[in-house]
Amino acid sequence: MSIPGCTQAEGKGKSLREMRMKMASLKFFIFFPVLYVGSFVIGLTSAADPTYLYHSCPNTTTFNSNSTYKSNLNFLLSSIVSNATRSNGFSAGFYNVTAGQEPDKVYALFLCRGDVTPTTCQGCVNFATSDILRRCPVEAESIIWYDECLLRYSGASIFSTMASSPSIIMYNLNNVTEQARFNQLVGTTMMAAANESVDSPKKFSTRKANFTAFQTLYCLVQCTPDLSDLGCNSCLQQSFANLRTTQVGARVLLPSCNSRFELYPFYNENATAAPPPPPVLSSPPPVSVTRPKALYKNRANLNTGVQNKNVTVLAGRSGISSSIIIAIVAPIVVAVALFIAGYCFLIRRARKKNSPPLEDKGLETLEGWDTVAVVGFNLDRFLLEK
Repeated sequence: MSIPGCTQAEGKGKSLREMRMKMASLKFFIFFPVLYVGSFVIGLTSAADPTYLYHSCPNTTTFNSNSTYKSNLNFLLSSIVSNATRSNGFSAGFYNVTAGQEPDKVYALFLCRGDVTPTTCQGCVNFATSDILRRCPVEAESIIWYDECLLRYSGASIFSTMASSPSIIMYNLNNVTEQARFNQLVGTTMMAAANESVDSPKKFSTRKANFTAFQTLYCLVQCTPDLSDLGCNSCLQQSFANLRTTQVGARVLLPSCNSRFELYPFYNENATAAPPPPPVLSSPPPVSVTRPKALYKNRANLNTGVQNKNVTVLAGRSGISSSIIIAIVAPIVVAVALFIAGYCFLIRRARKKNSPPLEDKGLETLEGWDTVAVVGFNLDRFLLEK
């Protein structure tokens, strides 16, 4: 014999326990996609390759795959990361090393951008040691630039010697407003940064100045620290001569130095000490700024118009590659699908428990069920359309 009050209490307790179990399951299905996406994004960020800019490996001097020079080069590139770690090269952002004996001696160095962390510096150099061999498999003299670092090697000494060739010029396709005033502002700001970099241990400096009330000019200069003050200044002056100051952003890459300006922050301001920009007097309307990415190249001497094989000009607008879009969107789509599937599973299970037993033991009917169907879903097509 059952007591009505006890039966009602037991029913309420059972319902409360079922509700708690459902809430716990629902929390799991919410937490799992978030955890999945978060871990993927963190992994993607930490494992991101450095931003490739350009490479140069003239075929004037080459080596055989079984040569002593090749063996020395392989040994040097395979050990440069460990040697630089022991010598605090990544903290300094610069390191040079040799391997072998003449005439097969290899000279190499790397330079990291002055504001990047030692971890970023090490990751960039480590990536470059294999990337440069892939792009320059048989050339005895090669250099590769990334946004975060450069790596260079040669069969002749490259230490403490200013090199201005090859010269890589990159610029944004968007023209700047008030070109005369902007050109003057870039010139004075770059000169101030150059003077400061010559006196710094890293031969690195950043500066910023107000172009309008809404636009700030950001400038960066850097030389390899093994250059003399005179050599660094001479290298930077040559890079300034090729900067396209009619554009909203430009940079020049040389083996011994580089310079860059933009109308957006492109370096870590917390890692650089620069005086505040002076107040601006006029405020013309802002221009549209896009971050440069090389889309085509044309060899030309910007000052004289004469063809020059040692000067490479790159111009373009920025864009996010489809691989990056897929890498970001794919885990989000998967996470959302998992969440929907988990939610539907809980709803179906709850309805199944609350539904009265069927009288007929034969075929079941789909009436009263929630049916979720995905027909003809093509993830690749979906991502490309996005």
